[in-house]
Amino acid sequence: MRRFSFVAAGARTDVLVGKGAYAGLDRRLRHIAPGRWFLISSKKVFLLHGGSLLAGGGDRLDPKPLFVPDGEAAKTWDVLGRLLEELVRRGLRRDGGVVALGGGTVGDVAGLAAALALRGVAVVQAPTTLLAASDSALGGKTAVDLPSGKNLAGAFHPARLVVVDTSALVTLPLRAYRSGLAEVVKTSMLDAGFHRAMARLEAPLSAREPAAVSEAVRRSLGVKARAVTLDPFERTGERAALNLGHTVGHALETASGHRLEHGEAVAWGLLAALHLSVKRAGLPRGTAEALAGRVVRLVKAPRPSAAAVFRVAALLRADKKADRVGLRAVLLARPGRAVLVRAEAAELLEAFEGVLARYNTVGWVLPGFRA
Repeated sequence: MRRFSFVAAGARTDVLVGKGAYAGLDRRLRHIAPGRWFLISSKKVFLLHGGSLLAGGGDRLDPKPLFVPDGEAAKTWDVLGRLLEELVRRGLRRDGGVVALGGGTVGDVAGLAAALALRGVAVVQAPTTLLAASDSALGGKTAVDLPSGKNLAGAFHPARLVVVDTSALVTLPLRAYRSGLAEVVKTSMLDAGFHRAMARLEAPLSAREPAAVSEAVRRSLGVKARAVTLDPFERTGERAALNLGHTVGHALETASGHRLEHGEAVAWGLLAALHLSVKRAGLPRGTAEALAGRVVRLVKAPRPSAAAVFRVAALLRADKKADRVGLRAVLLARPGRAVLVRAEAAELLEAFEGVLARYNTVGWVLPGFRA
């Protein structure tokens, strides 16, 4: 079992990663807030992992969960409103809290419900997907979607505890596991030590070896914790680096009608960012090709439809990270050093289309990057 803690904007977050991490959860909940805690999950996830979490939470945790739909269908105003009404009706108080058990979508809507209920109660994130365990569960970003795009209505509400029982990750379908590896690979690009470790971890991660998965999760959360400590509200640039690949990725995910999983869309976004990094950030071509190869081998994302590609341009122009000057794109100068540059939507679209042109329609091919 690995533990660490960090403080960002005056709020402390404890992180616990390992097999059997839910044991003793009741004591941890009592330390955070002594009142009644409520569990938010999906029916599918609860059937797999709810028993072990409730056993760890003891009588501190209400045994009747509040359910949300699977996937992006959880992140709507209607679902959020229903959660808030139910939490209040069932007696949530300011000395209680919310436990989010599930993947990133459960964590997003449950975290936002905790931020809004009674003007804010404590939240604990218990991620059950590799994507959430290695990225979204930590850092306090909560949101629901709007018709015009992903995560456009939300708040920063950091978890008091992120508890990752790595045995839960064993149950993931292969596609969901590979999707989560996109965030692992992305984070490894942002830290020189993690980048070097990936040469050793790539093969065992592909084989889903538990020790490698645990190390990758721990390293990913450690990198993110350092960025969040420096820039808790994504204003000064340090945390913005975590959006590498996400500008194109979020647009593509929405454009696909969420038929592409988040990590699959981010994988395409990473390839576009690497392609543009050669031109705009001085990333050596050989390094870009090696990193792109790792994305290809580990994620194996499907090719987006022509209709989705067509819709990406309009969504890039509406990106929530744009300011009055325009879009800020995260690029890579070298492993361990990201840079933030001004980019036009047309420039990002050109990079994305350039990457698409280098892959065939029946599978992943890596013929190399050409400027």
